[in-house]
Amino acid sequence: MNVKYIPVIIASVLVIIGIIILSTDVGFGANFILLAIVIGIVPFVFLSYFEYQRIKSIEDQIPIFLLDLSEAQKVGLNLSEALKNASKTDYGKLTPEIKRVSDQLSWGVPIKDAMENFAKRLQRSKLITRVIRIINEAYASGGDIARTMEATASDITLIKEAEKERKAVTSQHVMVMYAIFFLFIGIVIGLSKTLIPLMEMNVETAGFGGVLTFQDPCVMCVDNPHVACVNCAIFSVMCQMFNIPAGGKCYYNGLFLLMAVVQGIFAGLVAGQIGEGSIIAGFKHSVIMTLSGFGILVSLIFTGMI
Repeated sequence: MNVKYIPVIIASVLVIIGIIILSTDVGFGANFILLAIVIGIVPFVFLSYFEYQRIKSIEDQIPIFLLDLSEAQKVGLNLSEALKNASKTDYGKLTPEIKRVSDQLSWGVPIKDAMENFAKRLQRSKLITRVIRIINEAYASGGDIARTMEATASDITLIKEAEKERKAVTSQHVMVMYAIFFLFIGIVIGLSKTLIPLMEMNVETAGFGGVLTFQDPCVMCVDNPHVACVNCAIFSVMCQMFNIPAGGKCYYNGLFLLMAVVQGIFAGLVAGQIGEGSIIAGFKHSVIMTLSGFGILVSLIFTGMI
């Protein structure tokens, strides 16, 4: 089993325990569930990202590896001997994979099968899968493998250079996404410091057909099981978690906390897609934005600033 799924399994067990606790203490149980979710999600996200980075690092070494195989075959080595010779070279994150291929060849595993096993271990990389397919097809057809590898290495190098140029350009857009998110947090804080005092003052203003009052939007949901009141139930639990007084302050601060979480998750995913062309890379940004935004608001709530 992949190690990154261990935190998810632990978190699932803790969530079940938290649900049991909810029946006796809503606030403590909800906080327990929140902690369990963080324990499950944060390690999973970062382990997934580290795996993503490892694959990217391997992809960066593939052109050098292919050129070395090509040169080895030009001096008279066959593909099997070239692979065994390459296993003694340092290719960074790629080295352990090449050694595994070399070991399988020494055990009598056919070259095609050893290379396919290599592709399966790194099946999340479409680039490596395509490279292995090209090598196997060239080997099976008896073509000029050395020339094929040189051409493939050249193409991969051009692709990687284009990706680096795109990343350099889009990194500015990622910073803009962070700026927009924290601007959003600032607006939320401003609204909280504006709306809640107005509501507590119970200011009346003229409206269509009568008088409008700044009040708790959940007043009408008391003892009302209507589906439209589900959000009030959610905010009520959130207020018990963070000791927020009941009423309008509970509703708006609960709403703002939920908005910060939703904004952080999706803004991070967009930042990852823009910056690195990968949703997995976006998970990293989502965790950073969500935890920082949520932490800022909760800290202000506990200190009584909002």
